Amino acid sequence: MELIHEDNADGVRIIRLKGRMDIEGNNAVALRFSALAVGGGPMVVVDLSGLEFLSSIGIATLVQSAKAAKLRKGILAIFGARPHVLTSLERTNIPSIIPTCGTLDEALARVSASN
Repeated sequence: MELIHEDNADGVRIIRLKGRMDIEGNNAVALRFSALAVGGGPMVVVDLSGLEFLSSIGIATLVQSAKAAKLRKGILAIFGARPHVLTSLERTNIPSIIPTCGTLDEALARVSASN
């Protein structure tokens, strides 16, 4: 499981996940992901386009970080989920908890509008 991040000029932290966010993959990145999601500015977008698989434990990590961001008056949005990952998110009703966008531009617009 890979995790890279960058902060863009508008103060939005972009976190990119690649690999399988199963129990092993989640364990490899969860602590760092959570720290990056809540340790930067109030606006975070997460690129899921590189995820091959997203398990319930991976979904829990996303939800926990989104809730932590909200408590800090911030927002976390996700984008780019492959069809099978998006289906997992929809079946667990995640789009009602975390803004779920198709593209980076949509996610950036979503978090910027909430600021």
